[in-house]
Amino acid sequence: MYSSGAKWHRQELYEKVWQFPLRKLAADYGISDVGLATVCRKLQIPLTGLGHWTKIQCGHTIPRPPLAEVKDLPVLMRQIREPKIQLLPGDSPELERLERIAAGTTPEVTEAMLAHPLIVRTKQSLSGAQTTDRGMLWGGREVDWLDVRVSKSSLARALRIMAVVLHVMERENFRLVVEKKDLESTSAMVHGETIRFGLVEKSRQVKPTADPKGSSSSRYSYNPIRLEPTGLLAIEVWSYYSGGLQKTWRDRDRARLEEQLPESIAGLIKIALAEKARRDAQEKKERERQKRIEEVTEELRKIEAEEKKVRVLRKEVIAWQRAKRIREYVAAVREGASTQADSGQQERILVWIEWAEVQADRIDPLKLTPHSILDDKNEVLQRLHSVRWG
Repeated sequence: MYSSGAKWHRQELYEKVWQFPLRKLAADYGISDVGLATVCRKLQIPLTGLGHWTKIQCGHTIPRPPLAEVKDLPVLMRQIREPKIQLLPGDSPELERLERIAAGTTPEVTEAMLAHPLIVRTKQSLSGAQTTDRGMLWGGREVDWLDVRVSKSSLARALRIMAVVLHVMERENFRLVVEKKDLESTSAMVHGETIRFGLVEKSRQVKPTADPKGSSSSRYSYNPIRLEPTGLLAIEVWSYYSGGLQKTWRDRDRARLEEQLPESIAGLIKIALAEKARRDAQEKKERERQKRIEEVTEELRKIEAEEKKVRVLRKEVIAWQRAKRIREYVAAVREGASTQADSGQQERILVWIEWAEVQADRIDPLKLTPHSILDDKNEVLQRLHSVRWG
């Protein structure tokens, strides 16, 4: 299901193109990476080059080209897909809660909300904190504070927004946890799922000022691009989820972020329910795969057992034929011995015939194997080794 009327925002798309790989960003918008690249070209948005994200992972700092001011750009509209939430049978009643939360209004911020321990701790950490090169406050890793990436001028507003989020989440029997393992520290624990999110302030590029002396700079000179806060706040979900649900709620011309808080909290719950259903389906699929593997393995084991029986049968038939041929040969020797006039020769032949019949019985799988000196070979070798080496 699609709804029309969504406009491609050039500045917003430019920021995201330089924050995320094109393939991942295209998946979030529900189009192909080729289609998204085409949109960027039409809006004259500079794209990352080959190997850009590999260099970033290796620790390189690559300045991004500024977004040039262009007139008479086409107005491009995009279709927003409204995905159907996949739910487990036991989670269906949660849809009513989602509708109730999304349709509600943002509660008034009270002193009790602002006295929440996480709000107080975040305020203490960021009030006297240093700012980054983007002008955002950074409270360090020593203290657990809500992941609020805003400038000093937006801190009070950001804390009020997070106070409302905390209040509504706890009212609905969910909770927020803070783990300073990385930058994405704030997580909502919803229906057993961990949804990582944060409150951020958007930045804009500021072109370097021209040299007041009017001197022409060399083409090899470096003019750093400065970023400054805009005062526009947004709640962003950082947990990877490819289901197409909305993951960002930001200040807009028609509605400030405070007005969208019920919708954003309901969105967190939607993502949690969908992720829970996806994980359950994945686990079910994995169980079915393991079951098929066990079935095929058992079938293969039966085949290998049958092959072993066939090999044994063939060896027994060959041994039986050899025993039969030996007995036929012994019978021929016995018949020939009856014509011998020398009694001593006849005696030697009879002894050999008795030995040969024993060998035939040893080969024949249908006979009990009589003992032979050949069976004592290993024991004799051990005795020889013991005699030689003590």
